[in-house]
Amino acid sequence: MKKIIFIVSLLLALILYNYPVFNSSGISYILILSCFIIICFAGAKLYTSNTKHDYDSIEKESDTLQRNDGDFQYTNDGFYIKKEFIKWNQIVEVNSFHIPILHRQHQSGIEVITDHNHYELKDNNTSGIEKFIDKLYENLPDGEIISASTRMNNYGLKKIKLYDRNKTISH
Repeated sequence: MKKIIFIVSLLLALILYNYPVFNSSGISYILILSCFIIICFAGAKLYTSNTKHDYDSIEKESDTLQRNDGDFQYTNDGFYIKKEFIKWNQIVEVNSFHIPILHRQHQSGIEVITDHNHYELKDNNTSGIEKFIDKLYENLPDGEIISASTRMNNYGLKKIKLYDRNKTISH
């Protein structure tokens, strides 16, 4: 965009220096107007957001997040997090949580409760959480999701039960 603005500005300067172009003021006015329009649109494009939100860029970003193991290492029997191995069959409960902070920000993530420990994995500082969520759905037996399992306290903490080993659906 900067090159286009520079080239069109040079063209505009040449048109103004050699006015009237082709011995016609009408052609000169059209060229000057065209140059101003190109400079305005190129400048607007230059100063707007650089992030692309088309289908291909979103799909590419999603694929990158799905391939990123991040803080996790996966095996057939379970996964490693923080150098601790957790088997899929040790997971008792999985919850999603949303915590408002000073009514302006929020923190969200996944809570994993095992037979022996409790883990809170926050979305914003746990690398690879997108792939981890997919791996949970792949490796845990189907659990019952009940809309009444949403819990909320006076401070706005929302907790949604995603999986409960004690309420698995048998096929």
